[in-house]
Amino acid sequence: MTKEELLTKYRTINTEYDEWYDCVYSNFTEDMKVKGIEVQRMFYSGFWSQGDGACFDGWIEDGRVFLDCHFTPADFPMIRKLLDCGGRIKLSVIQSGHYYHENCTVFDSDCDRLDWYIDRPSELQEQVVEAWQVLLDAEMDDFETQAKEMFRSHMRQLYRNLEKEYDHLTSDEVVWDWIVANEMTDELTQGDEA
Repeated sequence: MTKEELLTKYRTINTEYDEWYDCVYSNFTEDMKVKGIEVQRMFYSGFWSQGDGACFDGWIEDGRVFLDCHFTPADFPMIRKLLDCGGRIKLSVIQSGHYYHENCTVFDSDCDRLDWYIDRPSELQEQVVEAWQVLLDAEMDDFETQAKEMFRSHMRQLYRNLEKEYDHLTSDEVVWDWIVANEMTDELTQGDEA
């Protein structure tokens, strides 16, 4: 057997166990936490057909952190005002369907109302808060659209990270290191040892 045949024979040896992607998942989960997103579960299929991809179930864990990591300080002033009052924004995503990519997901969003945070408001306060609520509702529509795209962008990055790790683990160099470490070079034809 030649070196090339031996490499082909053991090409996927480093990815034949389910845990090969654990490091990618762990790093991704931590990165998302820093960005205000809690990732509950991840899904992927790949890397050889159209429709392959990755997605995750998760939600915005910390609205302020999510805003600060993904938008400028001038973006979404009414949502920031709501957060300053102790309110919460909610955006969650779950995987849906038979495929695992960013477009096979279902999002749900909502936010608290500003008037929930004012005890016994005066008539003027009620009018101001109602005007703000109209602005907040409009902002939430825009926020939801942009936040969904942020989530999908992170899903595409997860897929790229998985693909990069897979490519690394199935590379000639890494596979050959495994062959040598596991003393499989005795399968080489005499005179073909590297």
